[in-house]
Amino acid sequence: MSERFDTVIVGGGIVGLSCAKALSDQGARVVVVDRDRYAEAASTGNAGMIVPSHIVPLSAPGVIAKGMKWLMNPESPLYIKPSADPAFVKWLWTFQRHCTQSHVDHGIPVLRDAILASLELLDAWCSEAGFERAGLKHTGLLMLHHGDKARQENMELAETAEKAGLEIERLNREETLAREPALKTDITGSVYFRQDARVDPEGLLRAMEDHVRASGVTIVEGAVRSIQKKGRTVISITTGDDIIEGDQLVLAAGSWTSKLTKGLGTNLLLQPAKGFSVTIPDADHGGISTGMNMPCLVTDQKISITPMPGGIRFSGTLGLQGFDLSIDERRVGPIRRHAALYCGEEHVSSRSTWAGFRPASPDGLPFIGRLPDMDNVWVATGHGMLGVTLGPITGQLVAEQIAGTAPTLDVAPFRVDRFD
Repeated sequence: MSERFDTVIVGGGIVGLSCAKALSDQGARVVVVDRDRYAEAASTGNAGMIVPSHIVPLSAPGVIAKGMKWLMNPESPLYIKPSADPAFVKWLWTFQRHCTQSHVDHGIPVLRDAILASLELLDAWCSEAGFERAGLKHTGLLMLHHGDKARQENMELAETAEKAGLEIERLNREETLAREPALKTDITGSVYFRQDARVDPEGLLRAMEDHVRASGVTIVEGAVRSIQKKGRTVISITTGDDIIEGDQLVLAAGSWTSKLTKGLGTNLLLQPAKGFSVTIPDADHGGISTGMNMPCLVTDQKISITPMPGGIRFSGTLGLQGFDLSIDERRVGPIRRHAALYCGEEHVSSRSTWAGFRPASPDGLPFIGRLPDMDNVWVATGHGMLGVTLGPITGQLVAEQIAGTAPTLDVAPFRVDRFD
C-alpha cells in the first residue's frame, strides 16, 4: 500500500483514536497505524476510572522518599528499579526536581481543567449511537482508608480537592457503607468524589474504533519500521512493505513514543510505568456477582476496584523498571488477595494477570504539542495513569493545534520542549 493522507497517527489506543476522531470531525483524511492491538495496551487493561479526583501530579513531595523506603518491599505499590541507563537517570533527576509543593500548586489547576473538559467531551461522545458499550456511569468514586496514615492522606487530598472546586464528601465507616453496601475492604472511612465516573475501557476503545472507521478513518495494523523525513518535515512512514505518506504526523504510541521521537532528533523524557490488573467475570460469565456499583481506591494499599460490564477489575502498582512485561507474583500478590476477598480464591486463582505500560512524564503532565525542530510532527503521550481520563481532550487539543485554531485550553503546560 502506498497512500497519502492529511494526517498519519501512530498509536491506536484511547489517545490515538481520540486524535483520529477530532481530526476526522474537522474533515481531515486520517490513517491510524497500530501494532499488537488489544494486547498489552494500557487502553484496555487499565482501571477504567475517569478521575477528576486525580488532580495532584504524580511528581509530588515525598514520592522519591516513599520509593526508596519501599525499594526492599516486594509488595510495595511503587517500585523504582535502580538503573544506570542515562535516559532513566535524566528522567528520575527531572522527576525529583518537580517533587515540590510549588509544582503541585502549578499542576493542580492544569489537570483539573483538562480532566473536567475531557469528561465533558466523553459525555458528549457517549450520547452518540454505538457508544453504549463504553459503559460510562457517573457513580462517583470512594477513596477508602483504614489506617491513620491513609486517613491523613485522604483528608489532605480532600482539602486540596475542595480548594480546587471539586465536589467531595468526607464519610465515616457507616456513611461509606451506605454509599457502597457491597464493600468488603476493612475501612474506617472514605472521601467521596462526586464527579468521578467509571467506564469499560475495552468497550470504549472498540466503540471509538467503530466510530472513526464509519467516519472514514483508515486503520492499519503493523509496527512502524522507519520514518522518512526531508529537512524539518516528515514525508512518510514505512510499516512492513507499506509506505504511508501524510501532511501531518501524530505520535500517540504511549510508552513507545520516545523510541520514535529519538529517530527525529528529540530525546523525549518518557518512561514506561508498569501496572497490573486482575479481572474477574460476573456470574453470567462464569464468575461471581459482587454487587459493587462504584469504583473505589484503597489508599492503604493503593489498589483500585472497578465494577465493569461483565465483571470487576482490581488494579494497582506503579513500577519504573523499563520495558519489562514479566509478572512478579510478589508484586501482584496484594491485588490478587484483594480480588479474593471479594470474589473468593477459587475465582481468582484461575485468572491471569494483565500487565501493561503507562507512559509517564517526569512532571506528571502529558506531552501535547509539536515536536521541536520538526514542522509537521505532533506528540500526544505522557498521560501516566490518566490516559483514558485525558484521551478526549488530548485529541481535541491536537486537532486544534494542527488546524491553527485557538485551543480549548492553554497548551503551554503540555509543551514537548518544556524541560529544555
